[in-house]
Amino acid sequence: MWYWILNIVIALWVFFDARSRKMDQPVLWGIGTFFIMILVIPFYFAKRPLKDDEVREGGIAWNVIKSFAIFWTLMMGGAGVSGMMATGSVVHNASSGAEQAGAAIGTAIGMGMIVGLWFVVLVGALVIGLFLKKSSIIEKGPTGALLQKTQP
Repeated sequence: MWYWILNIVIALWVFFDARSRKMDQPVLWGIGTFFIMILVIPFYFAKRPLKDDEVREGGIAWNVIKSFAIFWTLMMGGAGVSGMMATGSVVHNASSGAEQAGAAIGTAIGMGMIVGLWFVVLVGALVIGLFLKKSSIIEKGPTGALLQKTQP
């Protein structure tokens, strides 16, 4: 349930931010964020027009992967907290010491899997990102539709 609530909040933010930055089809950015946030948000941050005094370095591929790594970390952190909360109720309702021990062992295995999955995906993404990073590309705001707005 927490995932969908988070997606609604972030999708609304993306919609209003895209609209304020004069992007094409802000509604589609918001809908895409709602359904597949972890994939759409990195592309949004890499492609959105920059406002005054904003800077983006490294090229589109690097910025997509960097944003993915940040949101992947946040999502897996949320999954870990959610898993710990769910396990807490199982341990609380356990009727014997053996059940509590089993729940604790299961929690440790589950958290280990979440941390392992987070680490493998994060390292893989960052290694690919470092190969694709172009340090010579530096964008300074305003860009895109915001640049046209400021010019006479």
